[in-house]
Amino acid sequence: MLGATSLTDGDFVTVDIETTGCRPGSSGIIEIGAVLVRAGAIVDRFETLVRPNEAIPQAIQFLTGIDDAMVANAPSVPSVMEQFRDFVGDAVLVAHNHRFDMGFLDFEAERTWGTSFKRPVLDTLTLARRLHPELDRHNLRVLAAFYDVEAVPNHRASADALATAQILQRMLPELVQRGMATAEDVARFCGLARQGMLASKLVLATHLPDGPGVYFFRDAEGKVVYIGRAKNLRMRVRGYFYGPSDLDRPHPASEAASVGHFACASDLDALLIESRLITRYQPRFNRDQQRGRSVVYIRVGGTGKYPSLTTTRRRLRSGTLIGPLTNTWAAEALVEALRSRYGLRRCARRLTPTSVACAEGESGRCPRPCEGAIDAAEYARRIEAALGVFDGGGLRFRAATQALRERAAADLQYEEAILHRDAVRALDRTLSALEVVRRSTAEPGVAIIEGREDAVVIVLVRHGRLGGVLRLSRDDVTAGTLNGRLERAVARIYSDTRMAEEPLDLNARQLRDVFIIETYRRQHTPSEVTFTGDRGMFVSQVASAARRATRVPRKLHAAPSAE
Repeated sequence: MLGATSLTDGDFVTVDIETTGCRPGSSGIIEIGAVLVRAGAIVDRFETLVRPNEAIPQAIQFLTGIDDAMVANAPSVPSVMEQFRDFVGDAVLVAHNHRFDMGFLDFEAERTWGTSFKRPVLDTLTLARRLHPELDRHNLRVLAAFYDVEAVPNHRASADALATAQILQRMLPELVQRGMATAEDVARFCGLARQGMLASKLVLATHLPDGPGVYFFRDAEGKVVYIGRAKNLRMRVRGYFYGPSDLDRPHPASEAASVGHFACASDLDALLIESRLITRYQPRFNRDQQRGRSVVYIRVGGTGKYPSLTTTRRRLRSGTLIGPLTNTWAAEALVEALRSRYGLRRCARRLTPTSVACAEGESGRCPRPCEGAIDAAEYARRIEAALGVFDGGGLRFRAATQALRERAAADLQYEEAILHRDAVRALDRTLSALEVVRRSTAEPGVAIIEGREDAVVIVLVRHGRLGGVLRLSRDDVTAGTLNGRLERAVARIYSDTRMAEEPLDLNARQLRDVFIIETYRRQHTPSEVTFTGDRGMFVSQVASAARRATRVPRKLHAAPSAE
């Protein structure tokens, strides 16, 4: 096992590559340089140009000095990979920013002989950050100057590999001084994979685009085990397979047998898709997947002159409802705090002339209306005070509860202090959620437009909830189909019937969408068009915003659809 390689007398090979671009598979290797360090001394070197399958871009030629003529007669990637594997042998590979170099080398190794390079692979960039956090930068030039090495990095593989080797020579004594003896110790120190069991799965990410979207891992049986989103799908997923796979706890990447994805032109669209997929598949590695799966209300109602303050999952027609909410814990904790603070009954049973006190009443936690211990007028005032918390009285209730918490903590009543702390948290979360729902549902409608040069996404929102999503390519915009599709969607989503629906009658999925959309709008301030009731004007304004999002000039846009 390479992890047992000794830092003092083991073999290490530093490697650097030059490429035509940044993406393995679509970009190619044009040069490989490597240096063998044995027992702390440089004993051998490997360097070769590589013939790529594409022309070298001008920017790369300028950066490296390598042009098409220089690689025209160079060996092919497969033959070079075999030579490089022989040179490496049983040595531990070391690179500066290993994810870039090993991304290409592992990809070509997979294509050439079916497996990636053995782990651990060490990284002088990560090591420098751990060993010398006081440095502002940790690139090769900075480290070469810091360690006073002879090699000068110059964006050529051989020179950069030599600089990396000389930097490694300086680092090895530092690592030993910190108590590390093997390559596995260093990998653990850097948070890198020690066994490399996941590296063979890097090929699962090669088909992913370098753009935003949603990804999902399926296990060998085809079951979705994890769902996530990223601004760069390929880089994000590859990151899982470079992680420390030898942890004791289960990890989604260790279960992954395939990776699927949805490319998105809009970050908001990705958020909404991710939410729906998690709800549908309930992947076991997604945390908090149970949160927000049902709607909860705080309700005052029932039992005549002595109504109860409770939580309910039903939108009942009787009584007073506060909500809808998704955080059941916060709703229940706040109800408990309000009962205690204002002396409200704790049971919901029907009161009769023969009712007797229950255990709550006997303990003094209930005002005992069942025994006539409180008159209806006083109880009504208490209910009114409790409801006032949701109507401008939240700050006063919060201040009073916080004071109780501090007093309990000062008296060493820690359990009571925790209850008051939880009450404050529950109040904050509940009032914040209610404000989001109130603000969102009060707005008749809005279109959120996001895109890039090749695509645009239009999210249509009605009373805070998601009405529909239009995903359009640049061709859709330039060909003139945008207006027709938009007109049909607007007519359906903002019809008189839909606009007359009760805004607060939301199911769990719709309520999650409300929070996702409102939070996104507040944090990102995307391009928006407000619906004021005039559908024709709304369509025209949204279409103009969509053209701007794709940077399509009006002269390229066909005449509006007559549909």
